[in-house]
Amino acid sequence: MKKLGLPVAISLLAPALAGAEVETIHGYRIADPFRHFETEEGADPWIAEQHERTEAYLRGSGVDRAAIEKRLDELSRIGSLGRLRLAGDRIFYVKRQGDEEQPSLYVFYKGKERKLVDPGALDPEGKTALDWFHPSPSGKRVVYGLSKDGTELSVLHVLDVEKGRTIGETIPNTRAASVAWLPDESGFFYTRYPEGDRYNRWVYFHRIGDDPAQDRLVFGEGDLEKTDWPYVKRAEDDKTLIILVSRGWSASDVWILEPGAEKPRRLLNGAELGALFEMPVLRDGKFLVLTNYQAPRYRVVEVDPARPEPENWRTVVPEGEWPIQAMRVVGDELALVRLEKAVSTLAIHDLKKGGAREIPMPGIGAIFALEGRMKGDRFLVGYTSFTEPARVMEIRRGKSEVRTLMAIEAPGARDIVVEQIDYPSYDGTWVPMFLLYRKGVERDGKNPTLLTGYGGFNVSLTPSFSTTALYWLERGGVYAIANLRGGSEFGEAWHEAGKLGNKHQVFRDFEYAMRHLIREGWTRPDRLAITGGSNGGLLMGAMMTQAPELFRVAVGRVGLYDMIRFQRFLIAELWVDEYGSSENPDQVGYLYGYSPYHQVLPGVRYPAFFGVTAKSDTRVHWNHTVKFVAALQAAQAGDAPILLYVEDRAGHGQGKGRTDRVRETAMWMQFILSQVEGKAIPAPEKR
Repeated sequence: MKKLGLPVAISLLAPALAGAEVETIHGYRIADPFRHFETEEGADPWIAEQHERTEAYLRGSGVDRAAIEKRLDELSRIGSLGRLRLAGDRIFYVKRQGDEEQPSLYVFYKGKERKLVDPGALDPEGKTALDWFHPSPSGKRVVYGLSKDGTELSVLHVLDVEKGRTIGETIPNTRAASVAWLPDESGFFYTRYPEGDRYNRWVYFHRIGDDPAQDRLVFGEGDLEKTDWPYVKRAEDDKTLIILVSRGWSASDVWILEPGAEKPRRLLNGAELGALFEMPVLRDGKFLVLTNYQAPRYRVVEVDPARPEPENWRTVVPEGEWPIQAMRVVGDELALVRLEKAVSTLAIHDLKKGGAREIPMPGIGAIFALEGRMKGDRFLVGYTSFTEPARVMEIRRGKSEVRTLMAIEAPGARDIVVEQIDYPSYDGTWVPMFLLYRKGVERDGKNPTLLTGYGGFNVSLTPSFSTTALYWLERGGVYAIANLRGGSEFGEAWHEAGKLGNKHQVFRDFEYAMRHLIREGWTRPDRLAITGGSNGGLLMGAMMTQAPELFRVAVGRVGLYDMIRFQRFLIAELWVDEYGSSENPDQVGYLYGYSPYHQVLPGVRYPAFFGVTAKSDTRVHWNHTVKFVAALQAAQAGDAPILLYVEDRAGHGQGKGRTDRVRETAMWMQFILSQVEGKAIPAPEKR
């Protein structure tokens, strides 16, 4: 591999880069001029100045933020419903309505709804969030996690549903915990972290009433790498514990702890097979498993635990034209959700007689939850779309009729036109894209257009309701979502085409989405805005440094921008499987080649950029955004503003209260509108 020297991008940023740290990594000489901004001590004074600069620009932008915030506040009161769970005859879910700051945990039982956990009652500031929950088999108890300030660092609680009070001790260090209850509901297996450790998620057993400090370690030490991610489930025989271990985003293992066994044994080795497995279902002594082994779009196989080798598997549902996203089993019926170009479809297969029946969905939408129990008599389906926040539907075993149990409506949203198109990327690959607009919009090149994307980690951008999109459409704009490579819209091959050394294809797909919107007359570069968060923030950084001529303004939210040092912070070693690492001599070259922070060039007229991040983010460190904004400001040759905002008591986005979300969105929306509506004002003077 050819080694490159110090790039022009860094060497010409003097005098701003005087004294920059330079290190040689596997032959690449890499400068890091703003490394002193990686700590609060080094960055806080500069961040304070940047906040003043940002507010000064926004005050003079000529765009009324108060009016934006008022309308976004009104739209936020539409509410939300999600995270559906079925336990016995009870349905558990989270819902937020009206002016509530955070979603609450509800139970629906015997035709009545009851609120169980209200974070707003615990914290009037709206800074406490319900992270996750797991009901017991009968639904008489539920385990849930709470965290503050968006940290996602959950504390586990146990609630007696019928009495409405907590029981037992709280358990800290239970971020994103997975829980498997005992059949008698006296205790549960669960995942937690060592005190102060962001890795080494292991499985423990807790009996209600015992001291959590004495909980027994069941699985982890000696069996798992520190970045492995186990999930637990009680098998349908009520005796076997299933442990699904994610090993990055392209491989997973299945372990089982059988009755009388001292330790779990590995049933399926996805790392060895190069395959992903979803959580199995135990039926008649054998496991039904959804896997992409020798089937990139997934298939359902039957695995005999006595002979688990692939050559002994029986295919139950073969790989089809479209990838399978989820499965559930009720009695002799197997429900499968497939993605047809990022749109959900549902079919129920008869495991005894064969054949399948298609269950029609309300429109261009997504199934966000599929629930069912082996010994039950119904499937539950959570559905959403660009025009409908959420509905929960019931399908009885053996029937095709769909009954709506509950729904949240969005007045006025049904006037939106939803269109799905395909556009050619740089290599001729057809990439899907959703377009949303109001009736009467013309392709005259004048439409303010907001484009977003993600492209990574096997995440599909399926239809979902967004008040931000609704606000944009109310102003007459076009809203676009590109289904880039790196997601799972077309199965594992689509994911692999956008990870590690193929990451450049994600960026080119997005670039060509912009080109298509311009070429087809939807918009033009001075009316085109782009936004993305997290991995999508990295995408924004890549567009700033690779295709700045195609758009007017970008907003990067909690993004990654320094791809040389990303793995050193917070939980980012988890993402090495997806991105690679500069510590690997075979990977540092391509990371350096696209790392936005390192590809900033002096003398370029960059588009406007607003970097938004948060101090309590426990996923992507805030210093990524600070360093990237600093590099852009030092290099900017044009008059477009490069701004920064760092929130103190907020995280990666999960757990952010309604008011904080509205305020933040109004801020960056004001920035975008100052650029694409009317005459944009120049950047404030550099200090």
